[in-house]
Amino acid sequence: MSIGLRLLSGAVLASVLLAGCSLTKPQPEIHHYALTLTLPEVSSSAATLSLSVSPFHARDPYGQDLMVYRSSPYRLDFYNYHRWAAVPAELVTDWTRRYLRRSGLFAKVFPSTEGNADWVLGGVIHQFEEVDHEQTWEAALSIDFWVTEAGQRSPFWFQSYTATQQADKRNPEAIAEAMSHNLEDILARLTADLTPVTASTAP
Repeated sequence: MSIGLRLLSGAVLASVLLAGCSLTKPQPEIHHYALTLTLPEVSSSAATLSLSVSPFHARDPYGQDLMVYRSSPYRLDFYNYHRWAAVPAELVTDWTRRYLRRSGLFAKVFPSTEGNADWVLGGVIHQFEEVDHEQTWEAALSIDFWVTEAGQRSPFWFQSYTATQQADKRNPEAIAEAMSHNLEDILARLTADLTPVTASTAP
């Protein structure tokens, strides 16, 4: 066998061995994280207005399930093996509906604009990330909410909310817990801010 053929055979054998190693090497496990909120206690309510919560949106880079972390004001990175159980917009929309339904602020809370609601609540997420400091990590959440009357385009009410919560530990699961506290805080403030609005416009 010539030197050229021996070298070619050796290269082919090496590539086959490397491919075999990559197939047998276990892949890192992907972990998924959810939000968990404490909902308001159910109480009797004389509310008459109904609300439809439209699906929220998230600005880039938060429109995916990969967890985002920030190590400086100018740099964002993504975990490869730590992900949200759903995209942040879906998580926030679902918990907003559940929270407002339990709050007693509205007679009914519909899951989409298909219901015959008096008002429609919309929202957009501007920040949904882990922020890393030298000694601590924190979760940061920023959401804009607005309310329109059914069938109208221009909102008659708008408010921005921001919350940050230090994580108990420096790991993604602790960030998920801190993010849950952030959303719970924001939804409590949203409910409080909407209370006088509903009182002044209810029939």
